[in-house]
Formats: sequence, structure tokens, C-alpha cells
Amino acid sequence: MYVRYLNLPQIPKSVLNTVNYNYNDYIKKAGEGGGTYSWSDDYNQEINSWCQQNICDTMYWAFQIIRGDLGIHKDTGGTLTKLTYLLETGGSNVATEFYADDKTTLLERVVLEPHSWHILKADTYHGVTGVESGKIRFSITGRVFGN
Repeated sequence: MYVRYLNLPQIPKSVLNTVNYNYNDYIKKAGEGGGTYSWSDDYNQEINSWCQQNICDTMYWAFQIIRGDLGIHKDTGGTLTKLTYLLETGGSNVATEFYADDKTTLLERVVLEPHSWHILKADTYHGVTGVESGKIRFSITGRVFGN
């Protein structure tokens, strides 16, 4: 398995209500995927504070924004494992797919549930498919382990 759901505390609505859903306001701090993926820590103060108090105090919490399908890749920066909380799915049948090193052999396909914590092996080739036109896949993320 390349994704596992975790029984961690739900983020309270009062904290989620502080999240900026105007994606054009975010400044891309890191990204790849031909411009479809970006990472930003804009507007993350409440989320970072809550996650450090309730999930892991040594992780830094920010947002990932996916604006279309994301090609097969391994996360950069030595990221081995990511913890994410999906806020917006990007559509009704968006899947995260994991591949063998040949980048063609499908190992696992998962349609992630929104508003739940999951951990994924970011050092395995993976991609996102099925993001609907005009929709955004938006999540809170923290890097668990990295080189």
C-alpha cells in the first residue's frame, strides 16, 4: 500500500473557515508538473499552528494546489513521505496513482476521501488523474520524512 488513512483529529470548522479558497491569491513557492502543481505557505498561520499543536509539532504545514492532472513523478527535495488532509478533491473521480520504477506498471490507484488524513509514499512514482476542468485539488500537507 502506498496510501494509508490515519485516525487523526479532524480539523475544526473554525480553523478551516480561516483557509483562503481564492487560489489566485497564493504565491507559488515551489512547484512542478508543467505548472499544474504548486506549494505555498501563504495564509497558513492558523493551519500550521493547529497542526503543530494537534498533529506533529516538528512539521511545517502548508498547502498544495493542483490545477489539472499531475504527471508521473517522485517528489523533489528528498521527500519520502507526506501527510495530507484533502480539502477539495478536484472532481468526483480524481485518483492518485502509484507506479513502478518503469513509470508504466500501475501499482495502486486510490480515490482519496476529502476531509480525512492520509499518509502517502512520495518517493514512489505517482501522479494525479481525473482533475476536472475548472476545478482545483487543494490540500494541507506536511513532509513527514525527507533526506
